Amino acid sequence: MRIGIISVAPPFRGGIAAHTAQFIQVLSNSHKVKCYNFSRQYPDFLFPGKTQYLEPKEFIDESLECLDSINPISWFKVANQIKKENFDLVIFRFWNPFFAPMLVTIARLIKRKNPKLKLISLFDNFLPHESQFYDKYFTRSFVYEMHGNIVQSKKVEEEITEFCSDISLKRLFHPLYTKYGDLEIQSECKAKLKLKKKFIILYFGLVRKYKGLDILMESIAKLKTLRNDFSVIAAGESYGDSVGLQNLISKLNINDVFEWQNNFIPDDHISTYFSACDILVLPYRSASQSGIVQIAYHFNKPVIVTNVGGLPEMVEIGRSGSIVNPESPEELSKEINKYLDKVKLAEMSNFIEIFKEKYSWKIFVEETINYVNSL
Repeated sequence: MRIGIISVAPPFRGGIAAHTAQFIQVLSNSHKVKCYNFSRQYPDFLFPGKTQYLEPKEFIDESLECLDSINPISWFKVANQIKKENFDLVIFRFWNPFFAPMLVTIARLIKRKNPKLKLISLFDNFLPHESQFYDKYFTRSFVYEMHGNIVQSKKVEEEITEFCSDISLKRLFHPLYTKYGDLEIQSECKAKLKLKKKFIILYFGLVRKYKGLDILMESIAKLKTLRNDFSVIAAGESYGDSVGLQNLISKLNINDVFEWQNNFIPDDHISTYFSACDILVLPYRSASQSGIVQIAYHFNKPVIVTNVGGLPEMVEIGRSGSIVNPESPEELSKEINKYLDKVKLAEMSNFIEIFKEKYSWKIFVEETINYVNSL
């Protein structure tokens, strides 16, 4: 099958770009794939981080950096390129309604040329975490241009069916991120990060209000009154109030057990953080699904997540992790305390080694192609 993919991909950074890179890699084993990537993803004034790119930049052979999100001329150019490729399938990656006008324009143009060409979406989010008044309209317009739609969590499935009940929809899962290397020796990774306590708790990923880093800080202040054999490392660049969070660390008097590295963590450093930790904690206020959980599972690390969005779908309680109520530092601290036990953590790690196989890229790609063939 000849497949086109419209998506962000390396050299852009972030989980969606990394997901696309792995998706293309596995798809290319059996199909001819070309990715239409961005030359400009967001205008700089709309991007809250330090840079949109991996450092150093990485590229994938199947990717063309040709789409400018705010230049419609590039949309028409890409549509014309796709028309000439004689694709059997075009996959449109969707994660933010900001891109909907571009995606809808391209979809309509290529459908006029080849009405038999199958178009499907791959959703990361239906609605963004910070919504705007126009989001539902733009997203609905996009969905109705697709012949089929794939989601990776029940949460996103429910959001779509609430507004678009008469569409073809397939729920799969978020596959593992396996590109970040193998599990390393924990003691060596702890030494690299200058972590000396018996138990290491990890918070990982971009820091935004909905991801609840402040909730973790409050829970750690409570945990500190119960034990002193742990430390927390929070690794991720802030897209919000960095000063407020730093002040909260001091206010809660947890400087001695809580380290926040306010930077984007390069791909080749990720294995160090996950190999060093004993457990991952994601205290989100809201979520669709999380690629961070799938990084943890790749390294056989258990997780504690909040009962929001698609996060609970990914956890086997007591075996791969635990689920707590959102915005409850007291409950979170008790749950962390319960799981900081070397025997329990080893049992969970052994379970995850087998449990994670159901999230393989091979299964994800096979089910994607089977769904396309059913349309």
